[in-house]
Amino acid sequence: MGELEQAIELAVKKVASKMQVKQILSGTAIEVGELTCSVEREDSPTLFDVRLNAIDDELESCFTVYPAEGSAVLVAIIENMKTEAVVIRCSEVAKVKVKIGTLEMTIGAEGLKLNRSDENLQNVLTDLIAEVQKIIVVVGTSPNVETLESIKNRLKKILV
Repeated sequence: MGELEQAIELAVKKVASKMQVKQILSGTAIEVGELTCSVEREDSPTLFDVRLNAIDDELESCFTVYPAEGSAVLVAIIENMKTEAVVIRCSEVAKVKVKIGTLEMTIGAEGLKLNRSDENLQNVLTDLIAEVQKIIVVVGTSPNVETLESIKNRLKKILV
């Protein structure tokens, strides 16, 4: 092989090494955890530790979609390494979590959970209703305790 052919081959290899093949794979979400899940693929090996966010670490602020077990997912391969992947879409959602600093909101089949630091929206509303139920009005109408209790039970169906 002449010098020209070697130079061309070297140049082609150099350019080719910088190119990355972009891959989007499909599969089924299994073993969904807080930071990762596994993805079963038909006629291909299972992908383990597939990220639910850009990085698999506890984040100060994030928006996380948790795929339902058994739902179809699309997975992007990071830096062309099959050991580094992230879920980019799912057909069914088990829950969604938004975290910004000390504010955290989780929405799932069981309801809505809203926390800030050590406060929980359901607990605050329950405490408010309990205090209103204690009000005794001398002239006029006192709060309807049964109605307030009903409202508290309705809140428990929405808030976790």
